[in-house]
Amino acid sequence: MEASFNSSKKMCPSYVGKVGAQLFGVVNKDGKVQFITPLTVTEDFLEENENLEQRFRFTGKCVEKGCAQWNNEESKCSLSQKVQHLDNNKSSELSFCPIRSQCRWFSQDGNEACFSCNEITRNMEELLLNRV
Repeated sequence: MEASFNSSKKMCPSYVGKVGAQLFGVVNKDGKVQFITPLTVTEDFLEENENLEQRFRFTGKCVEKGCAQWNNEESKCSLSQKVQHLDNNKSSELSFCPIRSQCRWFSQDGNEACFSCNEITRNMEELLLNRV
């Protein structure tokens, strides 16, 4: 993998693990995500790792209307609010986040979007989608 991160578009903090995505978090043994300086995902990385979305967090350009999570009426990502309403051990302090200045969720919901963020992995998305 190679270090690379520069974008003027909003970034999705729940992106798929695929070639070209940015790895920006590693899930620790306690289940919390430890954020890191983003690294570009390569084919070699994908071949060497299994269960990507359970072990890592990825980011990439938010595709807005091209994503199932996009709320057209409100012109924003609906997943951010679902994450904020999870019953988990929310932090009340902001931790290091390498994408905060470009994060779709932070741009929509400010600090509240960050307090549960390190509890989330993409494989939780099905749980969140089934919530009312």
